[in-house]
Amino acid sequence: MKFISPSRMLQIAIAEAINSTFTMSLSPDEISLNICYPKYGAHYTSAIAFAIANRLNLSPVQVADAIAQTCLQNPEISSQWQIQALGKGWLNISLSEQYLVESLFALENLPIEGFANCEGFWQRLIFIDAASKSPDPTVQYAYARCCALIRLAQNNVGAIHELPLHYFEQFISCLEPVEISLLMQNFAIADYLESLDSHKSRIKLLRSLAEAFLQFYDRCRIFGVPQEIAVKRLLLIRVTQKLLIAIAPPDVNYAMYL
Repeated sequence: MKFISPSRMLQIAIAEAINSTFTMSLSPDEISLNICYPKYGAHYTSAIAFAIANRLNLSPVQVADAIAQTCLQNPEISSQWQIQALGKGWLNISLSEQYLVESLFALENLPIEGFANCEGFWQRLIFIDAASKSPDPTVQYAYARCCALIRLAQNNVGAIHELPLHYFEQFISCLEPVEISLLMQNFAIADYLESLDSHKSRIKLLRSLAEAFLQFYDRCRIFGVPQEIAVKRLLLIRVTQKLLIAIAPPDVNYAMYL
């Protein structure tokens, strides 16, 4: 299953809705999206209606409502996420439970150039000098915790690769808020790796992912819970471990902290 970041899919859909509704040329890259979960009862929010309202001689509320109505008329879109026009013209987007689990599963299989998955642990293929720069202590602790939990789980939890997608669909609705927050931060990292957006701070994204993981680690048990919950959480941990190392600056070597 190929991973396409949710934010990219949303940008494309909203840009197409704007172009068809208002006959104006707007590229997906011009659609601003921000992760807002758990605020506002949505996963993403966009202020694009405010940005183009003057050009259209309409109020932001009118623009946002038209965008939302156009998106909702597309069955393919409405089956994956819901969009609402709220307040003075904000667009709030909520991802469906099925779309969340499909994206999580795709992230677990996302290939990262220049890295290899060896016995469940992601590592760079190129040797990094042991004198390389020390990462943020919060980030290195989060990465070490991911690796430690994977080691402990290898002999206690079923192999994720052998489980079909429908196995996860039966319990995805039981995701805790901290699990969804961690997943959303992983989406942000994958989006950065896909687009290499120079306007986003690699270090800020890296720390946000580490902090989201540590909140998850503090509140969600991996062992002593039903297997389906353990497997779900282990999948989140494996994805987080991969993306922590994938977005780390090239001069950072995590091996010395394990």
